[in-house]
Amino acid sequence: MGLFWSLAPAAMERPYQRLVPRSTDAPMKVEVLVHQGHSPPGAMPGPVVAKTEVERWFMAPGVRRIRLKEGVVRGSLFLPPGDGPFPGVIDMYGDEGGLIELRSGLLATRGFAALSLPYFDFEDLPKVMKELKLEYFEEAARFLQRHPKVKGPGVGVIGTGKGAELALSMITFLPEVVAAVSISGCSSNTVADLHYGEMTLPGLRFDMNKAKATTIKEALAKWEEKNGQKASEAKEVKLYGQVPPVEKMDESLSTLVNCEKLSLSTNCIERIANLNNLKNLRILSLGRNNIKNLNGLEAVADTLEELWISYNLIEKLRGIRVMRKLKVLYMSNNLVKDWGNPLQEKYASSDQKNSWIEEATKRVPKLKKLDGTLVVKEEEEEGAEGAEGGEGGEGAN
Repeated sequence: MGLFWSLAPAAMERPYQRLVPRSTDAPMKVEVLVHQGHSPPGAMPGPVVAKTEVERWFMAPGVRRIRLKEGVVRGSLFLPPGDGPFPGVIDMYGDEGGLIELRSGLLATRGFAALSLPYFDFEDLPKVMKELKLEYFEEAARFLQRHPKVKGPGVGVIGTGKGAELALSMITFLPEVVAAVSISGCSSNTVADLHYGEMTLPGLRFDMNKAKATTIKEALAKWEEKNGQKASEAKEVKLYGQVPPVEKMDESLSTLVNCEKLSLSTNCIERIANLNNLKNLRILSLGRNNIKNLNGLEAVADTLEELWISYNLIEKLRGIRVMRKLKVLYMSNNLVKDWGNPLQEKYASSDQKNSWIEEATKRVPKLKKLDGTLVVKEEEEEGAEGAEGGEGGEGAN
């Protein structure tokens, strides 16, 4: 839907989010607002003049979901209302793993008996995708083919990403599978070896040592050509998602003396470096890289107000205390264990749910927002109450 794929995050919203809920039980609700005037990128929108809420349901009334544990096969079977029989489809997703049921619910709504089939990182299935056996998918196809609600003689399969590769392998080797749909899949078997009896399809792998990365100098040259201005004079520079990716924050960054907002997200950077000359930097985005620690941030400790560093490999938060002006910190999906984000293991219970924010604000006193949540300290609450009391007194007089 053009309304959704063309959207960009608003200035106050959290970026890198997908409109893909995990549950089929409740609708996806999207509030659409129309603001007065035109808001340039990064600006706060004007007053709301109209709004509505759009709901998308993933299962029609009468669709049945049956959790499956049949032999070695795991997943969920979605059956349309009625007696059937219905055409059968196996539904698989990519290397994110787990059980994803949304498309199966939609297929069942349209009259298909759909089997949502996970193949790793679910229940007692392997936790990681090291190697796969086609016999697992063969058993799933035979189960679906023999189900009394499924119309034969064969079944179809639809897959996305790695699931698409498996769909092509299934229709190649399994007689039970008579149709396949590949969405964003490779024409070869990749990453994990696929075994079938005595046959093995090796997983094609890539060697990053043979790939030539993009340097900061090259990325800046591309940016200047695209934007028609010198990077050394710009206040905002976006070098995210370079192809091939940036691997090092090299000395070319020192030319960005006027930069206030720098984005290097979605690359392959392992270490924060060469920020010494960025004396005006207020916002730094390093999400979706391979960064393991926060060393190097001390160079911008006196100016940095926002740090976006989600989806990295950070284990410890040494270096964060030197950030004297930091107000906004996004660092979900890292490996922090001491006091970190999200502290799911240590602070999972409801009576400790605020401990993460409390621990973070102790170390970063000026923090105003943490992972999208506004941070309100006790002294601020007291101040607000005092202000309200004063206003009330004046009003009474």
